[in-house]
Amino acid sequence: KPIINKLNNQCRERSTRLPRYEERVDTLERIVDQIMANITKQKTELSKVHEQLKSVIRSSVHQLVEYIFPILPVQPMPSDDENEAPRDTVTALADATRTAYIRGRWVFTDSSGQMQHSIVSPSLPDSGDYSAYNVWVAANKDGVPGGSSEAVDHNPAYNISAALTYTTQLVNVLAFYLDVRLPNKLCYSDFCGHEMSESQFAHRVAKLNHNVLHLCFTQNVNPSSLHPTHTLHNIMILLNPELSDLGRPGPMEVDHNAAKCLEDQLVRDLELGEESGSDDESDNLPLEWEAVPHVSCPESMSSVAQMSQHNLTTTQQATSMAGGLVTSAAASLASIWRGWTGTK
Repeated sequence: KPIINKLNNQCRERSTRLPRYEERVDTLERIVDQIMANITKQKTELSKVHEQLKSVIRSSVHQLVEYIFPILPVQPMPSDDENEAPRDTVTALADATRTAYIRGRWVFTDSSGQMQHSIVSPSLPDSGDYSAYNVWVAANKDGVPGGSSEAVDHNPAYNISAALTYTTQLVNVLAFYLDVRLPNKLCYSDFCGHEMSESQFAHRVAKLNHNVLHLCFTQNVNPSSLHPTHTLHNIMILLNPELSDLGRPGPMEVDHNAAKCLEDQLVRDLELGEESGSDDESDNLPLEWEAVPHVSCPESMSSVAQMSQHNLTTTQQATSMAGGLVTSAAASLASIWRGWTGTK
């Protein structure tokens, strides 16, 4: 019986505390509902900010492509066979200037007969075949090309080099606007600083194409509409708001298998590397913080010491001058006193 009484007392005590727990549960539910409402409100505000940011990014990209890096399609020029025009001496000479004997065979270096896209002024073939640059370098490696304006204007190597330079700069600026970190480090001058070997050229073009593909993946471009070597064609798809979600925030969402299939076609050229072996050409960033020792600058210390010495010298000179003035004044007073009193 004492045990039963004890249990009854415990039950009564817990029954009296039960309503308080129910009140706490109700209070916590109200707090959770309020927090969920705040989260929903903040998500709505964040979505509005994202839309405003996307609008600003698209406007900036549109101005960039409209006024600084315009990209336009270039229709292929009709051939003489299509026009059924007679081949005269001028036409034959023109064809000869666009033909080079490279590695035991004649190579036609003119790409005007295929679809191209121009960026600013120079153009790139849509096929992604930029071998005309290597052909020109191989043909002129033992001599200096002609300096006439006509030779420069129709030089396929100069044209491809300039177009790739503009494209590299455009891709880097787009990555800045879209807040995307590119997988490969590529400078503006990599295509125009000096003549490149065939492996250097292939490696840098592959890095550029890889960067373009990465930008397209981050903006939800369908991988099936991309080609790994069609540089300007892929950029045009990226800039088309109907084919991409240009300016979208958040992580990259892409079909891994489709993306890997495209990137695998660039792996061979990406693994070529640079012949110079310089650390500056490496795309890998250090994995750890670099410990930099704290070393005082000797020039600053010497300048401070010189300034202190100069201040000390100036102070000493001022003290000496003041002492001289006091001594001179005392001597003058003594001379006047002796003259007044008649003492020597």
